[in-house]
Amino acid sequence: MGEFWVFENWTHNYIRVHRRNCCMCNNGRGIHTGAPERNGRWHPAETREQALLLAQRLGKTIIAECATCGG
Repeated sequence: MGEFWVFENWTHNYIRVHRRNCCMCNNGRGIHTGAPERNGRWHPAETREQALLLAQRLGKTIIAECATCGG
């Protein structure tokens, strides 16, 4: 598992970078455990740099680090 996770939100067209232990990330499971991937998808990354590069490659309009954990 990655130290960082990138959440790609398809519904609102944004990306958030999280630390794996963030309460919003929950090690890539998010806060809606068991929910289908209809709004977005989690992507693991080993480092913050890898997470930010992945976020750019996903091509969403808004890319930010999580306000809770500082991703």
